Amino acid sequence: MYLAKHIDDVLESKKSKLLGTSGYYKFVSTLNRAFNQKDLKFKFESFADIEKDFYSVSGLYDMSKDTRYVILNFSERTLDITLKEDSWNDFKFFISQVIQHETIHQNQWIQREEVVDSLDCDFKILFGSSNKEEEMDYLSDPDEIDAYAHDIAMEIKYFYPKKDPYNVLKNINKLRKIPSFSIYKKTFRGYEWGDIKKSLLTKTYKWMPYA
Repeated sequence: MYLAKHIDDVLESKKSKLLGTSGYYKFVSTLNRAFNQKDLKFKFESFADIEKDFYSVSGLYDMSKDTRYVILNFSERTLDITLKEDSWNDFKFFISQVIQHETIHQNQWIQREEVVDSLDCDFKILFGSSNKEEEMDYLSDPDEIDAYAHDIAMEIKYFYPKKDPYNVLKNINKLRKIPSFSIYKKTFRGYEWGDIKKSLLTKTYKWMPYA
């Protein structure tokens, strides 16, 4: 996506401040100052079931405020995050992926002439917080299929950089390093999801040149 280079450049400009050990608030504040955009905010939450020194990245788009949020999910077992050099590229990738995912949602809503019964926010799912039916409904939504298809295209190029991305897509059922596709497989396991899968992979194919 057109945002990729900009996101990477901004993160690289703050690399020296983000690497090492930082308090949660300081770490997130550094990201907010770095991007300095009214419609993009970084927040953090802490959870008891996240191990110390581990983290995950999720996001949401608040339609009512036209604001994208990137949420760093940290452990309750400490107040600091340690980001090491050998995990820097992964960190950049997941931050970029979430920003681009929520930007797709932002663009989806901006292009609509009229919004009826809009939600206050739209989550990039944190599984385990909702039941199976809600997860399936969420991932069946055309907007989510579009955004997750872009995620999959990004993951194919990031995790399989030396392979033809279209060949990777063709053999995606045999691969494990495509987290977003794994989410769909896990969620719909035991259910018929042929039409959803076809739409997801078709959109992934279309996103491939831009991811």
